[in-house]
Amino acid sequence: MKKLLLLAFLLTGLLQAAEPTSCTPVPQSYDANYWWMIRHRAKLEDIKERGDKIEVVFVGDSITHNYESVGLSVWNKHFNGNPYNTLNLGYGGDQTQNVLYRIQDGEFDGYKAKAIVLMIGTNNSGQYGYDEPPGDVIIGIKKVLEGIQQKQPQAKIILCAISPRGEHKTDVLRERNDFINEEIVKFADGENIIWCDWGNQMLDADGRLSTSMCNDLLHPTIRGYEIWVKNVLPIIHGIVYPDTTPSCAVPKVRKEKAWWTAIGVRRNEIMSTGTSRKDIVFLGDSQLEGFYSVDSAKRKEILGDRSEFNLTFKGDLVQNVLWRAKYGELHSFNARAVIIAAGNANTNDAPFNVAAGIEALVQGVRDRQKTARIVITPILPMGRVKDSALRQWAEEVNALVKEIKVNNIFFVDPTEELLDENGMLPEEYSKDGVTLTKEGYDVWGELLGQWIKSHM
Repeated sequence: MKKLLLLAFLLTGLLQAAEPTSCTPVPQSYDANYWWMIRHRAKLEDIKERGDKIEVVFVGDSITHNYESVGLSVWNKHFNGNPYNTLNLGYGGDQTQNVLYRIQDGEFDGYKAKAIVLMIGTNNSGQYGYDEPPGDVIIGIKKVLEGIQQKQPQAKIILCAISPRGEHKTDVLRERNDFINEEIVKFADGENIIWCDWGNQMLDADGRLSTSMCNDLLHPTIRGYEIWVKNVLPIIHGIVYPDTTPSCAVPKVRKEKAWWTAIGVRRNEIMSTGTSRKDIVFLGDSQLEGFYSVDSAKRKEILGDRSEFNLTFKGDLVQNVLWRAKYGELHSFNARAVIIAAGNANTNDAPFNVAAGIEALVQGVRDRQKTARIVITPILPMGRVKDSALRQWAEEVNALVKEIKVNNIFFVDPTEELLDENGMLPEEYSKDGVTLTKEGYDVWGELLGQWIKSHM
């Protein structure tokens, strides 16, 4: 299906010389007495009265609009006044072209927002008895982003994935939106445009959307709004109050093109496995990646016939691992255990900051893997001698991490086994005092294997 959608996208570009409908600014109606125009005028008056007090803006269609009805209690709790001064620019039934009209007609003038939350496109992909090609929807969303940036250049845009619709993952409109999401995520650079994908948390392990999440299999219930806010609120807070949120606890995307390609490969692996169950998932950075590149034999030995999934990336900061965990890599399956190693590349960050990032990562894993055992492997000894600056840094991080409290969490720490009686890290286990050798991984793997054997 996705190949057909891509073909449709390409054909659209070849056959259409004019700009698509999704990019042509128009209101839903020019009738001054129509509800849409009445709302638009009211919003312009609200903006005129509040002016520079506005800090956060939500932009979208009925799903955003319904914060004023179904999601009102969630809105009042988090966005009605302090600590955020928020404006809701959601309009039921809106498409990208309608948002473009509102951008041009004053809704982004007269104030300087800090954060703008955007979710739009589901009404373009199929809502009014005709379907815009996915390529047109993608271009329309890009135009909206560009329009907002032109009007509000100082603001950070939180681009939300189009939320799921239809009961099953094979629903044609779900597939359309999934394809669109796979493309618009590329607009996010992690700095000026930040990606937020909360929709998969509304689905069960088989990708099914229940009426408890969306009564009509499109518009979220109060549970859906709670999930949305839980994901977007930390990003908003980090933007509005940057000095109070540890930077390592804010999901951040890596910018390297090769990394994006690898992310796509991993996600395709997840979706194509054909099973909703994994025994062991390795999630982390270079430390865990070594079980695949340095000592795969030990990994296979300790796993036996248990199924595994590799979600490790060499060079990831803890905020990069957090980004992957929150935005796709832990969806579409249930794990029996998730083994985490993160923070090893964050040596330039203060221990409390790194520990806050690891805590956010653990909570992100728990949110998406409700029943999985979470195994934390602390940062392994760094530096040859015990009083080295790197060793002290790692020990401070680990001490804070061991205070993390979530259900079903375990710590497997091979530090004692890796150090000699004088606290030295032998060259046998690490040539450079940072990276483990095969023999070092053997020691760590033996301890991890004991945990697996007793708990799995």
